[in-house]
Amino acid sequence: MKQNNKHLKDLLNILVIASSLIIIVILSIELLSSHTVFSERFILISHLILCSVFLADFFFRWYSDNWKFSWGNLFLLLIAIPYLNIVYACSDTIPHSLWIALRIFPVIRGIYGISIIVSWMTYSKITNLFVTYIAILCTVVYFSSIIFYFMEHGPNPMVKNYWDSFNWSLMNVTTVGSNIFGVTKLGQSLAVLLAAAGMIFFPIFTAYVTTKFQAKRNNQPNHTDTN
Repeated sequence: MKQNNKHLKDLLNILVIASSLIIIVILSIELLSSHTVFSERFILISHLILCSVFLADFFFRWYSDNWKFSWGNLFLLLIAIPYLNIVYACSDTIPHSLWIALRIFPVIRGIYGISIIVSWMTYSKITNLFVTYIAILCTVVYFSSIIFYFMEHGPNPMVKNYWDSFNWSLMNVTTVGSNIFGVTKLGQSLAVLLAAAGMIFFPIFTAYVTTKFQAKRNNQPNHTDTN
């Protein structure tokens, strides 16, 4: 029984990772394209399938924990629900901004898939945590840049191409600031989000280096002068 559960868990991990990558690819193509690439039907079906994978992973983990529930599990459940399909079924018309916003939730759940990849690549708990933070930070920078480009390209004359948006994202996450300023409410909010993410994540790098240095120093043999 435990062996079957392990095989099912490994399968769900692979599906979660694949779903996470598919979400990133589809959303990136749609936001960076100047014309419609995917049909509405394709987006709705793919969104429902990917969210179903995340829900299956959630309920399996909940069952494996003997139905013990925690706030962390609740968060994973809330961001795995296919809100886009629910809203679309209840309303004939959805504003495009809401259409995009509802599709961000599975991306947040997709970050969990990235953390699984990280856990497979590293063995040290400290390194695992550090690389996970770096992966999350890179994901935040990337999606902030493409969302900023999607919202600002056109209304903002300073955003001429995606690389302007990517440069804006990098400069803001380092808290240095960029010479490009958002003209939309979402663009301005993203600048605050990136600055906050930078202030949270970059001190972790300092703590990681300090921990590694102290661990290496403690493992060095003590050399005493016997003369």
